[in-house]
Amino acid sequence: MKKIFIIFFSLLLFFIFIKAENISSKKRVFYINSYHSGLYWSDGIEKSIKEILFKSDLPLEFKRVEMDSKRNTDESYKIEIAQKIKNQIEDFKPDVIITSDDNAFKYVILPYFKDSTTPIIFCGINGTIRKYEQLPINITGMEEVQLIVEMIETLKSYLKKEEVAYLKGDSFSSINEVKFFEKRMNKKIDARFVKTVDEWKENFKDLQNSAGILLIGNGGAIKGWAKYEKELENFVKEHIKIPIVTWDDDVMKLSVLGYTTRPEEQGEWVAKTAIRILQGEDIRNIPIVTNKKANVYINTTLAKKLNIIFPFELIDNAVLVK
Repeated sequence: MKKIFIIFFSLLLFFIFIKAENISSKKRVFYINSYHSGLYWSDGIEKSIKEILFKSDLPLEFKRVEMDSKRNTDESYKIEIAQKIKNQIEDFKPDVIITSDDNAFKYVILPYFKDSTTPIIFCGINGTIRKYEQLPINITGMEEVQLIVEMIETLKSYLKKEEVAYLKGDSFSSINEVKFFEKRMNKKIDARFVKTVDEWKENFKDLQNSAGILLIGNGGAIKGWAKYEKELENFVKEHIKIPIVTWDDDVMKLSVLGYTTRPEEQGEWVAKTAIRILQGEDIRNIPIVTNKKANVYINTTLAKKLNIIFPFELIDNAVLVK
């Protein structure tokens, strides 16, 4: 009986040891979403990250946090939430940190982890990561580039003026986005950053008379935007005079043409890169890249209103929106 007890006890200790070893050997991934759940861009990135990570053979522990900085734009809030996230990262002790969009990088990574040895992978940085002067050496990522020049080229024969305008919510990402557009186009943009739907409407009407083409993005940073989507569709139909283009598919009802970036491309890339690093690859050997894929959308109702006729080859590869 004593012998059986010793064997049983030994096996119990063995399995406890194995379980503890498996737990300790799990790789830890910490993900910071600059925005919030329910925003199509953030949801697409996170869904793809999880799908890739959890399909891998690596034992993983995954933790995610939201900054919610698109709905909360006060500087004091962003600094405070970044401090809280910094504390969570230090408690979690991740093997890899993934960030999406600018605020996570600006408010969490640069102040607290630029000298860290933890590998950091970013995505959704508008324009170029090189706009930040103090870059950690332990980073890589996918920059977010919109195909603005290509859309303007597609519509150039329908432009009555050369002036380019921009209308979007007032956020850090929007401001940097415009700077990148201006650099890429080598042209000054009449940029309007708004906080409310009424401000958006007022500037929209004004820009129809002063610009040749209008660039618009999602309204996530505009108070109450989601409640006014149908009203805004009717408003644009009534007041549109110039071509409107976008890179965000959730405002295609308000745009004539869209070459939209795919959040899934960003999420897939950072997740696959995280796996490479967790398997031992040196992050310094993984170069920073830009997104390559886009979905083409054509709003046939607004195009007809402006008498715009797109080439057949573009229509054949586009999603038609009415």
